[in-house]
Amino acid sequence: MERRTFIATVGGGVTAALAGCVDVGGNPMGDNEVGMTIDSFRPEQLTVEPGTTVTFINTSSHAHTVTAFQDAYPEEAEFWASGGFDTEEEARNAWNRNNGGGLFQGDEYEYTFEHEGIYQYFCIPHYVPDQGTAMEGQIVVES
Repeated sequence: MERRTFIATVGGGVTAALAGCVDVGGNPMGDNEVGMTIDSFRPEQLTVEPGTTVTFINTSSHAHTVTAFQDAYPEEAEFWASGGFDTEEEARNAWNRNNGGGLFQGDEYEYTFEHEGIYQYFCIPHYVPDQGTAMEGQIVVES
C-alpha cells in the first residue's frame, strides 16, 4: 500500500472512531452542564433555579479544578470545590501538593446550588491573571 493511501485510510478511521468521544469545543451535551476547554469553562455563565445540580465535565485533555472563590457565593451557602475541600486555601494547597481536586479528561464533578445568588469559581492551575490566564466562571441561581 502506498504511504499516502495508508495515511488517508488510517487517519480517517481514527478520526471517525474518536468523533463522538469528546466535544473538542468544550461544550457540554445537556442542560445544567459546564464543560472545560484548555483554558475556559463553557458556558462561562449558567443560570439555574435553586436546588439545581450542575455537572462540571472535563471535556479537554488538561487537568482542571472547579473551585469556589472564597466568599464569592451567597452567605447562606458553603464553600464548594472538586475534591471536597472546606476552603480555597485547602484546595490550592492540595492542588500544589499532588493535583488534589483535579478533574482529568472525562471526569465529572457535581454540585447542587440551593440558595439564590451568584457563585463565582475558577480553575486553580489555569487562573493566573498576571500571566494572562483567568479560567473562571459564574453560576447565577434565581427563581
